Amino acid sequence: MSEPGLGGRSVRTLVVDGSPRGGGRTATALAAVAAGVEEAGGTSAIVSLSGDPVVRASEVVAKASGFDAFVFGTPTYRASYTAELKFLLDRMPRGLWGETEAPLRARAVAVVVTGASLHHFLAVDALRNVLAGFFSAFVVPPGLYVPHEGFDDSGVLLDEWSVAASLQGRALVELARAITASPSLLAVAPQA
Repeated sequence: MSEPGLGGRSVRTLVVDGSPRGGGRTATALAAVAAGVEEAGGTSAIVSLSGDPVVRASEVVAKASGFDAFVFGTPTYRASYTAELKFLLDRMPRGLWGETEAPLRARAVAVVVTGASLHHFLAVDALRNVLAGFFSAFVVPPGLYVPHEGFDDSGVLLDEWSVAASLQGRALVELARAITASPSLLAVAPQA
């Protein structure tokens, strides 16, 4: 589906799996969000941060400016996101202090966090706050937190959580379209 505010192309979404091992429950939840992106007429590319953090972060930073929207996924460790995702975000430019790019600024972003139980759902806040406050990204509320019980014994996402993940993906595409159609939203930038 072509978009008038996007130069006749669909919303391109980069899906980042911040798990140190990749391929687990976080990847499963991210794939469901990516399916929602595609249901809404967007495209998605999934990358994993597992492996050498310097290499993986450099690859993501190098390609980030080519995307209209982002999904950041992470398992919960110590009530926060992973060191791999922090390593990436610490290297992501914001367009300040001589930086020429700001790939997350005024972009639609979805957050996916997995964890042991629903008691850890507030771990979404830490990542959402960094993306919205520090990078001036527009984060789809409230974020998606999927506890262990959101998966069956073989690691398949249960229906309730699959529906929520798909909705996050579709909402992400619609938010990206709204941002690109708004000069004011596009002008939002970090204050410092």
